[in-house]
Amino acid sequence: MKPNNFFKKPSRSIVRRILIFTVIAFTISVFTIYLCTSLSPRKKECKDRIYENGLLLNDNLVAIEQKDNTYTIKNSITGEITSENIQFDWTQLSPNDSLGVFCSNGKRGYYNSYTGKIAIPAQYRRAWVFSEGLAGVQKDGKIGFLDSRGNVVIDFRFPYHGNPLSEFIFKNGHCIVADTLGMCGVINRKGQWIIKPEYDDIETFKEYAIVRKSGLRMQVDYNGKVLNAFILDDLNELTYTKQERITNKDGDVSYINREIPTDRFAYHVGGRCGLMDNNCQRLTEPLYANIEAINGNMFRATLPDYTSIVILNNKGQLIQ
Repeated sequence: MKPNNFFKKPSRSIVRRILIFTVIAFTISVFTIYLCTSLSPRKKECKDRIYENGLLLNDNLVAIEQKDNTYTIKNSITGEITSENIQFDWTQLSPNDSLGVFCSNGKRGYYNSYTGKIAIPAQYRRAWVFSEGLAGVQKDGKIGFLDSRGNVVIDFRFPYHGNPLSEFIFKNGHCIVADTLGMCGVINRKGQWIIKPEYDDIETFKEYAIVRKSGLRMQVDYNGKVLNAFILDDLNELTYTKQERITNKDGDVSYINREIPTDRFAYHVGGRCGLMDNNCQRLTEPLYANIEAINGNMFRATLPDYTSIVILNNKGQLIQ
């Protein structure tokens, strides 16, 4: 009687084929899981950002993702390809201009968010959004300003100090920039200094600027004239609590707390405070983190280490 072939041992070639098929199937499964968990969310996130953040402002424009994770912009009505090789995850749109920053091959340029066409080719290391018709760009380590046609309006002469995208913005014809030492000033649309670069920090407003230097703040106009030489961040009256005993007509006794004024004030400048009297005379420089009244003649002043305490009298003098 012949042996049963059902339990016949498989040949080596069959085993080898089974092993190869198993390895291939496992590799395909792992790669599929990787695509589903890694690439798809990123692609979806980028596509959501394109439309939700208004990076394309024309409903006829569509962004088509390519294999290298760049995008092609196409007009769905005309079929025209308006832009190619766009990296939308590096794109920034101006809140007040139709031209937005785009990235391609590591360089920045500008595209029109309504037409989808490239307005200024990608050629700059860094680029900031347009404001009042001008945009800051970095070339060879220096910042200059372009108009909407790509013409250099203000030469590349301002250093880059790690400025975020929120900077190099013109407001009312003024823009804050820094010199080679990192000191801040204000230029006009011609690139001329209207407030010289002499300050640690500047906030611009329509008719004046608030400048800070060595912890003190001043109000200056756009001719550089000082309007107010001492600008406060805050001012608060110093009082202390005194408990008073009150006896009513029935002889019942109660106690109430009263806030007693000291005729002294704590003024705050640049995160520090000092002592001032009721005639607006500064009794101390802003040397302290905090000042509290103990009574009308003694004040507890905390040093900037927030641990050490000194005592001042009502003239601002240290009590030894």
